[in-house]
Amino acid sequence: MALKISSLYCMRPHILLGTALLYLCTANVIWILKDSRPPFWDMAVHQGKAIRIYDAVHDEGLPGLAQIPHLTGFYPPLFHIVVAIFFALSGKSIHSGAWANLPAIVILIFATYGLGKKLLAPRAAAIGAVLVSFFPLMLWLSREALLDYWLAALVTLAMLCLYRTEDFSRRSESFLFGLVCGLGMLTKWTFPFFLAFPAIWSARKNQMNALIAALTAAAVSAFWYVSQWRTLADFLRINQAGGAAEGDPSWFSFQALVFYVRALEGYQLFLPLFVLFLAGTVIMVRRFSREWIPVVLWVAGGWFCLLMFQNKDPRYAIPLLPAVALISVTVFQKKRIWFPGLALLLLFQHYMVSFGVRYLPERVVLLRGIQGPLSWDWNLYTQTYFQLWGPPAREDWKIEQVLARIAAVGGPTVKIGIIPSIARFDPEAFEFYGTLYKYNIVIARLLFFNEAELLNQDYVLMSEGDQGFAAFSSHDLDRINLYIMSLPDRFKLIDRFTIPSGQTIRLYQLKS
Repeated sequence: MALKISSLYCMRPHILLGTALLYLCTANVIWILKDSRPPFWDMAVHQGKAIRIYDAVHDEGLPGLAQIPHLTGFYPPLFHIVVAIFFALSGKSIHSGAWANLPAIVILIFATYGLGKKLLAPRAAAIGAVLVSFFPLMLWLSREALLDYWLAALVTLAMLCLYRTEDFSRRSESFLFGLVCGLGMLTKWTFPFFLAFPAIWSARKNQMNALIAALTAAAVSAFWYVSQWRTLADFLRINQAGGAAEGDPSWFSFQALVFYVRALEGYQLFLPLFVLFLAGTVIMVRRFSREWIPVVLWVAGGWFCLLMFQNKDPRYAIPLLPAVALISVTVFQKKRIWFPGLALLLLFQHYMVSFGVRYLPERVVLLRGIQGPLSWDWNLYTQTYFQLWGPPAREDWKIEQVLARIAAVGGPTVKIGIIPSIARFDPEAFEFYGTLYKYNIVIARLLFFNEAELLNQDYVLMSEGDQGFAAFSSHDLDRINLYIMSLPDRFKLIDRFTIPSGQTIRLYQLKS
């Protein structure tokens, strides 16, 4: 076995990349087909926005394209457009968002390889491209309808284009860099966090071509930002408040300084690959050359910008992981004998975080980190991401049945208030299904006690026990539940069932 894996190192780089790509895509297809759970929270939100784009273009044709900037709310629309295309190709389903990441896997692998060839030997560059695609958090995200995987792919492609400009001395490549940056800005507004510092450094000698690149990026991204800049400003304020509510560390506190280091070790790489990164960093520093400066600025600048943003999450930093991978594989420039061990580790980690290894503990914590609504630790490994992402499962969360039942009542619209925010049984998931099946249902999130709002609903869903993430955002949930149960003449219990996470749910109909 070791001999066969060792022979992978002797493969031509494109064969190694193709083998890894085929393996990853096949494993993802198998995983997606084995999973029947609904999308939740942000994943449900993004797919719901993609459905609106699909419906606008499907119903109105080309005039529907003009509506796109107004259909994605706080978020730039490129990822949602990609998902909408997959709705058109594969039909509207809960899997379409996951299929949409398959092209991003291809972009990430080959862009990382192209970038790696500017810094490393071709085989080491190929190993770096494989490595970033097998990082645990990248594997989890590759199956979820989130902006971040596409963002990482486009940041890497833009960095490759930046290197090809040769410090903006080549005008055509500068234009191409600007074009990719514009697409990156249309993916997520954090895109400049990772490109600004390397681009500014590269522009010091050829400012005119750099200006052409900047104007190109601005022209492409203006499609959304010109009309939605006020929406974005509102989102930033909400996001900052959300970071405080989740207990995220404040700017430049000690916990803020170590947050993304801990995230890198505990959730993005795990300890063995984190040690590999540290070893690669030492080797890169000892053999440092000018070609590495943009990569160092990529990492340092991205980390600094993320510090300035109070709301923190390991996935926000995944555009740094291609750089982490390329620094890590400096170990393999000369030490070929280590590659079989890396290949075995990557295959094992892939299976563990994708399908689970039952005879191992779910996770092994090395050191407790910040504790709060979300607790971040230093981990040897973890098989699941907060028990949200991990092995696939075939589970019925009753959302479709609830919506079909209340939609059958008829009328122009039906209003349902949802109290808990349990992952996969949350208001965002209900909104996604309502949009997917075009139910005339208005969904309200009952987070704070408001008697008038409660009595204005046609139906109310409550959890008898755990309220999920909503419990971290409001102290009114128990009060809302008690109010509902104290008025049986106003709130009629019509169903009671248990969802796969174990909570018992009650569905009430309000009497007129």
